[in-house]
Amino acid sequence: MSQTVNSGTVPARPLRRSLGPARANPDDPPVQPPPRGRYGPLPGPRYLGIPGRAAIVQGQVLLVALIVIVQLWLVTDALYELLSGRTSLLPWLALVSLLGFGLVLLITLWPRRQLAEE
Repeated sequence: MSQTVNSGTVPARPLRRSLGPARANPDDPPVQPPPRGRYGPLPGPRYLGIPGRAAIVQGQVLLVALIVIVQLWLVTDALYELLSGRTSLLPWLALVSLLGFGLVLLITLWPRRQLAEE
C-alpha cells in the first residue's frame, strides 16, 4: 500500500508490533486503573474517609489568598517608600514579606505531611 506524491511513491507506515496502547517509555511499569465502585472510580487512598478535607483545603486557600493580598500591599508600600527616598523601612518590609512567604509554605505543606504520617 503506497501513496503517490508528486510522481513519487511514499512507502506505507509499518505497523506497530504491540496491539496495546502506545507507551512513551516501554520501560515504565504497567499502570493499574483506579478501583471502580458502583458509580465510577473510587477516590485515592486515605482520602475516602477523611472528614472535613474540603473545609481544610478551603481554609488553606483563604489564608494563602489573604497573605498574598498583604504581600501585594507590602510591595506597593515598599515601592512608594523607595521612590520617595525613605529607605529606612525597606528592610522591615522585606522581612515581613519573607515571613509571609514562609507562612504560606507552612500552610501549604504542613497538612500534607500530617496526612502522610497517618
